[in-house]
Amino acid sequence: MKTDLLNTLGSQVRALRLGQGMTQQELAERCELSLPFINLIENNKRNVSLETLVKLLSALNITLSEFFEPFSHGDDDNLTSFLLLLQQSPKKDEYIRIFTQMIELSEE
Repeated sequence: MKTDLLNTLGSQVRALRLGQGMTQQELAERCELSLPFINLIENNKRNVSLETLVKLLSALNITLSEFFEPFSHGDDDNLTSFLLLLQQSPKKDEYIRIFTQMIELSEE
């Protein structure tokens, strides 16, 4: 699980950034990091410190708990993948509402 998290952390940052319609340059400026460093992070070629991760997530308006939530379901790969996709979607709230309605209807 640790390796999975480290190998996908940068990809998740990229997906969140793209979901917000932000360029790498904009993200770099918001968190006062260099553009090449952002590129290395997003391509999973650089590990980040907690301080850097906090800067990135702050610039993306994401809390640490929101960022790591998909990884808290390590025993269920399908759920983890689903939560990552949902979290990265710009229509997250709409999808949550739809899935909630589907589940509620199926339980009637």
